[in-house]
Amino acid sequence: MNVTGMKLCRFLEDYLEFTQGNETPEIIHLWVGLSVLAGAAEKRVWIDRGFFKIYPNLYVILLAPAGVCAKSTSMELGGKLLREAGYFVLEDAVLKEKIIVEMSEAQKEYYVNDDTIFVHSSVTFMSDELNVLLSSGTEMVKFLVAMWGKDEKYTYKTKNSGSFEIIYPYFNFIAAAVPQWFGPSLAADMAATGLLARCIFVYEERKRSKYPSPMLRPEQTEARKRCLNHIMALADKFGALTVDKQFDDMYSEWYIRQDISDFEDYRIASYLERRNKVHILKVATLMALGDNRMTLLPIDFERTLAVFNVTERKLRTAFLIAGGNRLAPHVLRLKAILESRGGKAPLRQLYSVVHTELDPTEFKMVVQTLIETEYAKVVTEGSTTYVVKI
Repeated sequence: MNVTGMKLCRFLEDYLEFTQGNETPEIIHLWVGLSVLAGAAEKRVWIDRGFFKIYPNLYVILLAPAGVCAKSTSMELGGKLLREAGYFVLEDAVLKEKIIVEMSEAQKEYYVNDDTIFVHSSVTFMSDELNVLLSSGTEMVKFLVAMWGKDEKYTYKTKNSGSFEIIYPYFNFIAAAVPQWFGPSLAADMAATGLLARCIFVYEERKRSKYPSPMLRPEQTEARKRCLNHIMALADKFGALTVDKQFDDMYSEWYIRQDISDFEDYRIASYLERRNKVHILKVATLMALGDNRMTLLPIDFERTLAVFNVTERKLRTAFLIAGGNRLAPHVLRLKAILESRGGKAPLRQLYSVVHTELDPTEFKMVVQTLIETEYAKVVTEGSTTYVVKI
């Protein structure tokens, strides 16, 4: 059983099998696997929502401390699969103009039938350092916003080099960043332009385990072969996915129940709004494709919710750190202490560790953060009060 607690589509089960036995947390491998599926889907498949189409490209940002979770290594595993299967992976470009040129040159043709050819420009962009990619300022942010849902054509005119045209652009994006940089450098620009809401944030702070000499087992090699064959086969898919009525009913009932509090952090609120309307449907589409299906079934919705439930457990912690709150390091410190003590420690003992740095009110705020982010709870046993990891 994987990190979600339930069996996922065949591709993701194979991908998680392939990526076992290393220090990168499984949830990061899971989202890299979803990004690989999204890259293989290209602009050729979609969900028809009447007024618009939803394509399965994702914007995923992996947040973790530098050098801890091997974010770049995990992305490279996925990138190699896509390249071997013949898909276009863009990694080195950091200027908007270069990306536009690369996408215009990545034009592909899909023969729908003898009389119809579908032309599209589909790429997967992987960035080891998000800060480098966005160092050019708001222009890159605006470009990413435009690419996320652009349908038919994108035209870019230059002063000296003429114009570039991208036919049916499809931009699938996954990048890595450290939480401390993410806050002061990105939050304002990303929220103001709408990029923040278009991104799915995957936050981890600790490695999965220690593997001094990671080696691939024969079973993992076979799992990788199945993954490669799967995404190669997706090159034949084209058209709108059929939506099973039971899937549509389940999604509609869930959607209506989603209420976003007026007191919610504006960054999280914007993400949740987009998640409810679009992200869920994108990932459900990938779950169907991961089983080599062009029909959305109830199991795809259930699997998708399981993935988001696990991913969002640490979402508020990520934004707390991104907000530059000076108490954020103490939140991480208490988490580390709880982890080292089996997930349970006396409240008084925890305060004794930080009492020279935090006054009682600040300590209560740190503990309350652990509670509100659903990381821990406070329980009383006899005369002793404990903080217990959930």
